[in-house]
Amino acid sequence: MASVNEPTEDAIQMFRDITGLLRADAITRLKANNSDLQRATEEFFEDPNSQKYKWDESQFGMDRQGEQNETGISFNIQGPDELPPTSYQNSGAPTRPPSRANNRSPFGAPTNAAEEDANLKRALAESAAESGIQPQEAGVTDNENSMKYFGPANRPEYETEQWALVPTKAAVEAVKTEPLASARKRDLDAPAFLRQTKDHRVGFLLSIYHKIPLVRNILLQCGPSAKNYGHNTEWWSGQPILKQEHLAAMARGETIWGDEAHPEFAEELHRLIAFLDKTERSYGSVDGLIDTKAIDPSFGTWTPDVEEKLFDAIREAANNSPSCDIEPLTTVGTILPCTSLQAETSPSDSKDNGQSDDERDAPFIFLDVSLDHEQYASVNTFYDALDHLLWTHALTLDHPFPEEANYAVLSKAAEVVTIRLGGSGLSKPCEIPADLYVDRYTKERKDLAMKFQTYMRSIKKQLRAYDVLGASLLRCHGERCHKVNGLRSGPHDLFACLNGIIKQTETLMQVQARTAQWRHHHSRIENGSELSLDDLYQIQTKTGPCTYLPEEEEQMITWKGIIDGCTEKIKELKSDLAKLEEAKEVYRESMRVVSKRLTCHEDEVSDEEFVFKSTPAYQPEYWNPTHKYSLRGVALSNELAYVCVREDTNANLMDVDEASKPRDQWWKIGYSSSDASPVKTEKATEEDVLHAAGTESKYPVLIYATEAAMETGSTPLSDALRMFTRADNRSFQQELAREQNQAQHAQQTQSHPQPQPQPLADGQQSAITAENLSHVTMTPYWIERKSSVGSSVATHGSSRDELDDVDLSFAEPREFKEYHAPSVSHEEFSDIIPQLDTRQSSQGGQANTESGGIDMSVPKSPEMQERIGGRAPFLTRPESASARRSLDLMDLDMEVEYHEG
Repeated sequence: MASVNEPTEDAIQMFRDITGLLRADAITRLKANNSDLQRATEEFFEDPNSQKYKWDESQFGMDRQGEQNETGISFNIQGPDELPPTSYQNSGAPTRPPSRANNRSPFGAPTNAAEEDANLKRALAESAAESGIQPQEAGVTDNENSMKYFGPANRPEYETEQWALVPTKAAVEAVKTEPLASARKRDLDAPAFLRQTKDHRVGFLLSIYHKIPLVRNILLQCGPSAKNYGHNTEWWSGQPILKQEHLAAMARGETIWGDEAHPEFAEELHRLIAFLDKTERSYGSVDGLIDTKAIDPSFGTWTPDVEEKLFDAIREAANNSPSCDIEPLTTVGTILPCTSLQAETSPSDSKDNGQSDDERDAPFIFLDVSLDHEQYASVNTFYDALDHLLWTHALTLDHPFPEEANYAVLSKAAEVVTIRLGGSGLSKPCEIPADLYVDRYTKERKDLAMKFQTYMRSIKKQLRAYDVLGASLLRCHGERCHKVNGLRSGPHDLFACLNGIIKQTETLMQVQARTAQWRHHHSRIENGSELSLDDLYQIQTKTGPCTYLPEEEEQMITWKGIIDGCTEKIKELKSDLAKLEEAKEVYRESMRVVSKRLTCHEDEVSDEEFVFKSTPAYQPEYWNPTHKYSLRGVALSNELAYVCVREDTNANLMDVDEASKPRDQWWKIGYSSSDASPVKTEKATEEDVLHAAGTESKYPVLIYATEAAMETGSTPLSDALRMFTRADNRSFQQELAREQNQAQHAQQTQSHPQPQPQPLADGQQSAITAENLSHVTMTPYWIERKSSVGSSVATHGSSRDELDDVDLSFAEPREFKEYHAPSVSHEEFSDIIPQLDTRQSSQGGQANTESGGIDMSVPKSPEMQERIGGRAPFLTRPESASARRSLDLMDLDMEVEYHEG
């Protein structure tokens, strides 16, 4: 019969499959960890090169500092001990010889004053946490709101509350809490997404990219692949995962700085893509990626553009990885002169690659359409914005054209384009196309592009001429009319001037009429005539008969002529302006026709308005473009986005013809912490998406992709990433189980309250009744112990004796066919229950040795005790073991817990 400490054959074989160790080494490590496969595996991957279980003969040839003795002497004369620094005093006598520098004690004992101080601080922090004392914060405690960026004041508008010297209202920030685990569970057909807590849209961009197979594959290839991607039960909410060596240094109490304090960009990017592939959560967080040094906005920029820094980091990571090819994401733009000198250049004047000295290439992944207020006033469609960006010299009338003017063409179009409408932002609704054609901007169509620019510039010139004519018609240059109508001196609006003259003349005529009326009543009063009530009413209301004098009659006729003349002038002016507007509308219609060319097929628009197929004006080269992109996602703000998901029709449809047609479904995704239900994942239509993209954001980010990018096969995840996602899903399942247990416990407590013990009289014995026996839990012997997230494996070495947070799972018995509870009399229970009460109170709820197979009451040797400190990294499989084992580790349903980060 094997002893309790002997590992089983299944545990030995599984441990060898995971680690690749020899049988003797595997048995030694399992025995040292009390046959606990989980602890032995964690200890191995924490330091695979540890000499703890190996005999190291070289230690006898080293001096006290761990340096190799090469003098050939079999012994060394030990010098005097080095005195500790004055700031550290330890009067206690040493209990053992000092440990060697390269073979530290497995108990984690400090070797210097710095480590002992760090251990003391950590012990005080743990003690304060157990007592419920809030940790004291130092430094900048509100980095999200206190982060300031200095730079020129070039924004069109600023929030008053952020710039007021004296705040007008108290800024109260709501406490941000995560929803319950059940509210964060992803629906089967809904896509997972990445949220962001700062003012950027990096999480939504990656969520959209993940649904484009070509971009997903490229992002997984950016940077070197890791053998171990670590684990953190709170990683999904934004907490970082650092490297193993950095975690070990933090566990030793060391302080890490610089790059060591930030996660690796490539590894974090791989984690996020794998998370979107396999997660059971509805959303994750991109804050860990933003915390990398490649993107962190706190690294030396005045106005950090986080979205632009993301693409710079992707480009840099791809350049450092030979296997990563970002050419499908790279669009190459070329700056060309607008003059005809390039066409007249002889072949000898050109470079070997066909480019002249005037051409300049500018590759980019992310295109920021930065326009000003005046340019955005002319933007009605998405193509208008691209025209003003790529053809800015031709469409800027103040710039000389074609001399000293340049324009941009796309010499190489990428498979995926990402465009942001930046600058001052949209000032009015913009028409966003569902299908984007870039033929009008390609280098092959540069001749047509020059023709379009010439047409558009001439139209803009004519529109400006009409604007100048209209302004001249509306301007009055009279020198004395401002004195009549009360306007300021100098040129002024003619409508205001004429209306003012009419108003002033009408006032003079009213005064003249009242004077004539009063003269009629005044003459009667002088003649001694009595005034009736009607006369008094007429005097009060300034009505009644009036008789003008001859000169007054002439003046009234003159004033009436002035009013009639001004009224006629206003009518003529309105007629002229209406004709001018009609002429301008003709040119605007011509501008729309030119802007529509090479942006759609001729059968998609009206023939009478745009194509003119039956007239000599029809040009077939203006239509039917070929470089087509479909809209795959729109990021509107840091709280709302839309993503298009390509459904797997081949797996759902039986008809081959229908299965060959891709089906896309739009989803509205977002997270708003201020809402009662912060998570938003709901289906949307294409019309809703296009309307929201053109109206609900001043700075939308649009992502377009070709059909080739969508038809690319998805690269499978590596074993390390699969294990990472499996561990994260296991943590989420534990969250769901813990929430369910808490709900059931609350429901049971509410429906069946715990009976209160009744006080016993003096000398009265406690009777054993059926009611009392119902509260005694009989534990079967097939119980299996399973650690929860709050157990010692996940809490950096807290005592395993405290089993308050341990989740006991009941497995079906494998060896025993049937279990019969032994019949025990009431007298036997009377002796057992006090023993149970005494045992539980003294051991704090320890499991019995017979029930679990582990005697927790037997004290362990120091070598078997759990080390306090370092976070164990997530398990990974060494490459040397993958060829020797026949079992796929992904198929193992191991109850493995991981350290919280």
